[in-house]
Amino acid sequence: MIHNSLFNPRYGRGLSPALAETLTTLRQQDLAELAPGRHAIDGDRIFMDVMTLMTGAEEEKRAVLHQEYATLHLLISGEERFDYGLPGEWRSECAYDERNDVQLLGNGRLPQSLHLTHGMFVIVSQMEPYKCGCHWRRPQQIKKAVIKIHHRLLV
Repeated sequence: MIHNSLFNPRYGRGLSPALAETLTTLRQQDLAELAPGRHAIDGDRIFMDVMTLMTGAEEEKRAVLHQEYATLHLLISGEERFDYGLPGEWRSECAYDERNDVQLLGNGRLPQSLHLTHGMFVIVSQMEPYKCGCHWRRPQQIKKAVIKIHHRLLV
């Protein structure tokens, strides 16, 4: 897991070319004006889902992990609590859904939390459990982009 800000001039240093190029593409966008929905960046290898949602209590949210795609969560507006943990610390509640590349998980032991604000991003590798959409101090509407990057592009 990596977190940083698009406002950091060295945001892509040390990352794979696919991640650095994706972050550069995001920096060139008028993020506030991006319409909700799916946006292709590189076909099915890299794509972005833009969404608005109301943050909620941690207990109301489900942790997930992905096997084929790393995910880059970019907060466009608002504040969000983003929980993460180590593989094996979260119990599996459902079988892996191969078609949607997602496995729903229960609550993890001792999750770590990040406080995300405008322009901050988190990159989660495949097989790393996380829970997003939690409120920080109070529920609020946020806008975010979730970019899926196929794991083969990261090596």
